[in-house]
Formats: sequence, C-alpha cells, structure tokens
Amino acid sequence: MSRFNTRVLRIPAAAGAALALSSAANAAAVDVAAVVTDIGAQAAPIGLIGAAVLLIFVGVKAFQWVRKALS
Repeated sequence: MSRFNTRVLRIPAAAGAALALSSAANAAAVDVAAVVTDIGAQAAPIGLIGAAVLLIFVGVKAFQWVRKALS
C-alpha cells in the first residue's frame, strides 16, 4: 500500500474508535443539582463583594475629586 492509502485508512479507524468510546460516555447521567444549588447559594456573598468593591472605587474617586477641588 502506498503512504497515502495508509493515511486514508486511518481516518475511518480513528472515527470508529472515537464513536465506540463516546457511546459509553453518553450512557451515564451526571447529577448537577447539588452544584446548581451551591452556585445559587453563593449569589448573595458575591453581590456583597461586588458592592464593597464598587463602594471603595467610588470612595477613592470622591476623595480624589475633593482633594483636587481644594488644591
């Protein structure tokens, strides 16, 4: 066989192997309910952290604005 033919024959073999391996992966269902509830529970602390960062940013800008106005 020529070099081209051996390369061409590898493609269907690789596709068949990938198909055989992926069918077993699709059979198992993953339970994500615990992860979704945990992410939902973290919404409030993340909102508080975001508000604190925004408050610090506004405080620094206000301080710079007042300092610039006084000088």
